[in-house]
Amino acid sequence: MRRIGIVGYGKLGKHLCTAIQQREDLELAFVWNRNPKAFGDEIPNAKRLHQLADFSTIHCDLIVEVAHPIISKKWGSAFLEHADYMIGSPTALADRETEAAILQTQHPHSIYIPRGALPGLEEVINLKNSGRIVAAAITMRKHPKSLKYAGPHHSEIDQHGIQVYYQGPLRTLCGYAPNNVNTMAVLALSSGIGMDNVQATLIANPNLNHHITEVSLYGPGSPEERFSLDLIRKSPAGAGAVTSSATFDTFLMSMLRAHGQKSGIHFC
Repeated sequence: MRRIGIVGYGKLGKHLCTAIQQREDLELAFVWNRNPKAFGDEIPNAKRLHQLADFSTIHCDLIVEVAHPIISKKWGSAFLEHADYMIGSPTALADRETEAAILQTQHPHSIYIPRGALPGLEEVINLKNSGRIVAAAITMRKHPKSLKYAGPHHSEIDQHGIQVYYQGPLRTLCGYAPNNVNTMAVLALSSGIGMDNVQATLIANPNLNHHITEVSLYGPGSPEERFSLDLIRKSPAGAGAVTSSATFDTFLMSMLRAHGQKSGIHFC
């Protein structure tokens, strides 16, 4: 019986809590949400954590963050002293202080990064391990109502209503749109290219009913001769949806795989 604590109770957190409570091999250790009014009768009072600081008083095997990147900045290291930690908002690691505290510090427990909407995670990891990736680029296209973007815009709106919000290094974009580009952060971490070297493009397209993720991986050598791999994923998502419907079950499967590893970072 694995005991899992959930931090965040939006649509994704609710999906995970429901799944945990329906399984015989899992137990909901606790669930915390910034606004406790989000809880209904489906969450017993005994499972509701009123103060996040009290997490350490509850035994659990895995803590899953599905709230906001600020959670990892404030609590990530403390979580890892207590249990394995699955970071649902890996854009948190674009903050250099958080990156150092979590990734560059020895912890007794494991760090898990869910794949989210990243296509071809296993291929990315295999290419990294064989030293065949020296550069990577990623483009995400979403309906503008699905984007929470706080940075300057790269281009004007064209005749089709399409606008390029950002083009450049991923680390900067993670600060502008932390809730929208977690998939990009997964690529930066799993490829070994890093937040500063992955080239990111975020495009708003009002004609879309999907979130589209396009990944390009490049090997060493000249552009004419080098190895390259292009990966594309289209996930159904209506206007205003931050997370695509397909990603909910992908995230659940990541949570189920997040166990049994030694300390360090692992992708699931």
